[in-house]
Amino acid sequence: MPLRLLPLCFLFAFSALAAQQYQVVVRVTDAETERAVPYVNVQLLNSPQGGMTDESGQYTFTIPAGRATVLASSVGYDPVRLQLTITADRQIDVLLNPVAETLETVTVSSDDASARLETPLMGVERLSIKEIEFLPVALGEVDVFRGLQLVSGVNSAGEASNGLSIRGGTIDQNLVLQDGAPVFTPTHLFGLFSVFTPDAVGSVDLYRANIPARFGGRVASVVDVRTRNPTSDKFKLQGGIGLVSSRLSMETPVTRDKRLRVLASGRIGLNDFVFTFFERLKNTRSKFGDGTLKVRYTTNERNIFTFSGFYSRDFYQIDLINGFAGIEASTNQYDYSTLNGTLDWLRLLNETTSVQLRLVRSDHRPSVIFPELDRDNTIRYDSRIRYLSGQLGIDHRTASNHQLSGGVQVLRYELEPGRLDPGSSPQAVAVDLEDEQALELSGYLEDEWKATPAFTISAGLRYTRYAQLGPGTVRTYAEGTERTPSSITDSEATDAGTLATYGGFEPRLGLSLQVADRTSIKAAYALNRQYLQNVFNSTTPLPSSRWKVADNNVLPQLSQLYSAGVYQLLGNNGLELSLEGYYRAIDRLLEYKPGAEFFLNPTVETDLIQGEGKAYGAELSVKKTQGSLTGQVNYTYARAFNRVIGPSARSSINQGEYYPGYFDQPHTVNTSFTLDDGRTHRLSFNLVVQSNRPYSIPNGYIQTDNLSAPIFLERNNARLPLYHRLDFSWTIHNAKMKKKRWVGDWTVTFYNLYGRKNAYNIYYQPRSTGRDAEVFGNSPLASYQLTIFGAPIVSLSYSFKFE
Repeated sequence: MPLRLLPLCFLFAFSALAAQQYQVVVRVTDAETERAVPYVNVQLLNSPQGGMTDESGQYTFTIPAGRATVLASSVGYDPVRLQLTITADRQIDVLLNPVAETLETVTVSSDDASARLETPLMGVERLSIKEIEFLPVALGEVDVFRGLQLVSGVNSAGEASNGLSIRGGTIDQNLVLQDGAPVFTPTHLFGLFSVFTPDAVGSVDLYRANIPARFGGRVASVVDVRTRNPTSDKFKLQGGIGLVSSRLSMETPVTRDKRLRVLASGRIGLNDFVFTFFERLKNTRSKFGDGTLKVRYTTNERNIFTFSGFYSRDFYQIDLINGFAGIEASTNQYDYSTLNGTLDWLRLLNETTSVQLRLVRSDHRPSVIFPELDRDNTIRYDSRIRYLSGQLGIDHRTASNHQLSGGVQVLRYELEPGRLDPGSSPQAVAVDLEDEQALELSGYLEDEWKATPAFTISAGLRYTRYAQLGPGTVRTYAEGTERTPSSITDSEATDAGTLATYGGFEPRLGLSLQVADRTSIKAAYALNRQYLQNVFNSTTPLPSSRWKVADNNVLPQLSQLYSAGVYQLLGNNGLELSLEGYYRAIDRLLEYKPGAEFFLNPTVETDLIQGEGKAYGAELSVKKTQGSLTGQVNYTYARAFNRVIGPSARSSINQGEYYPGYFDQPHTVNTSFTLDDGRTHRLSFNLVVQSNRPYSIPNGYIQTDNLSAPIFLERNNARLPLYHRLDFSWTIHNAKMKKKRWVGDWTVTFYNLYGRKNAYNIYYQPRSTGRDAEVFGNSPLASYQLTIFGAPIVSLSYSFKFE
């Protein structure tokens, strides 16, 4: 054979080998009982191949030669991911470990691209703590919310916001949960980052379209944070030291048989010394801490008990003289805490059916402290939210491709809206607002049915009966007139009983049609009600902002969401493309009158008005999930408008016409990329560009007693300047490249790399004659821009793991 033909022969042989198909049999067993597990979802990553194991726990793939990744996941078990090199027919054994989380569909739990291709749930995003750790954030903190803000349709209110805006919704329209317990103030340090203990977070699910029927109580989204299970068979220690906070986490088995395992994690930040370097901030103070405890006890192969505890505490002081009831306070001090507990009992009845009982308690206590100026006295304002919940759910998977779930939930709210203790002040009067109580009883049914290999349906129905309970006061106002204290026609105090009731069915529907091996189209519908509302009249609520249960005057909000989209896998290199469009209509949207005052207001409904809202938009996302370079580019077009028509000019906004909502941000581009050499170095970049929030500018001014006062006739009639920011982080992993029990990482982060002075707010003040005339001319009003981070912020942190 001529030598010149030899390369062609090698090329032909290599092509033939690469095209060779092999049979790979996956056999799945329970790691504790060593029994075969049927109806396990197994997927070949970045491929349309996948299905369920048979009665003997087996499933067969036909896989070409080369590298492949198989994912196995099932209700009641931790998912398992295996990296394979395929050169011949083979059988692989997969061991699944039982967990205490159940009642969640496998397709939602999986981060597999092919699973997202098939699932009928839309608007679902799952972030693992690994993904969140890669992101460069302000002050170098690992943060759940900053990770979510890179998702299409998710924005913050600004650099120091106290939460998230999902598809133009307000912050209180999101249900934020950790292990099933609500978190009412989910941020630390003036709202800069979230309260969730980083080393304890396992995963974060965001539902922003057809929310599963097991969730209720909010009209925009659900953020479901789950702590990781203690699964280690030996002692593990990890933590980190940074300029803002330090953290430590411990995981270990407690008993010899390793049935009892514990995870304890904590973080603390003492930042007072930082502010002393700035003259303007020398009297500013900030301290915070959070801790998570998770105890898991496996009594046998059928019963698992889990307890999750969470505690968070914040104290900060702003050097600001503030007037209160004719008294001047030298500073504003905020002190708030959250104490949550969740107890789960998971009973695996058989390989296809499980039952879960969950008990939840949440206690949130915000306070505001006013030290009197030039007096040794402190005025204190306290409020409280207590939340109790019990839930029983069942999950069953059939051989006919149905995944059924159902359950009941009862929850009780106990609100203490506000108590004022004047101390020794003779000018202030003690105030104790009337407590509020409410009860919700809910039941839900849900079925995810793979009707054909290409068509999947998720249908859910939730019914909720809500009741405001006594003791309390029912106030009635003159019909057809503006609600004011003087228009009360009847006020009846009741010691017990039901004061107001609401309820109804909440259907949820999702459809997914796979039109090709790598393309699917989806549609969804969801109806949601909200009975608990946060009352505030600023862009983002303070930790002390008042919460309010629905009553005979403040009605629950109702939202209907319609969405549709297309999802596609591009090639074999981990590229994913998705496009979603949505329209949401909201009834009984909560708004406030001009000059509203909610602080210690016994008739708070007189300053509240309700109208309607609409939000619509489109979200385009391109992701790359494989290779040394991974990342995503997200573009969102989103609009949000409100309309309030009342019986008077004061109870109507913008003459009853539609006006932009507070989070109407038409264009947003979020990009994030990570370059990882797989050994020592990891570089991450974020670029955020977005239309900024609307705000109100005065329509004129009036002169009173030689003082110019602005007149605001319209709401949200202007927009803050364009927002953009570039962040960068560099992580050096195990710098000495030695395999040892103690491994350390150094991370340097540059937040706002080029020092953009983004506007957080623009406000107006009367100006002295002639002052800044070159800027304001003859105008009696001066406008000023407030910037939170107007320069690059550099942070350095050290993280370690020991086992």
